[in-house]
Amino acid sequence: MFDRITPSSESDRVTEHESAAVTAYDALDDAGCESIVTATPRRTRGTWIVPAETQAGVWNVHIDPRTGSTRIVRID
Repeated sequence: MFDRITPSSESDRVTEHESAAVTAYDALDDAGCESIVTATPRRTRGTWIVPAETQAGVWNVHIDPRTGSTRIVRID
């Protein structure tokens, strides 16, 4: 849940394609994935979606643009 009263740090915001790709890469790396290749991020109204492939499979990394929080979803 997003708390609208507490502003997020400007440094946590994800506002550009490049930072979304880096955030997704870092999230997958932190999850223990290897051989990470990210594709072009897509921006929707409330999230970035970054497709990625790793040695363990195909993923979508969802990123909250306001907070930088991530959710990794396995596709295959």
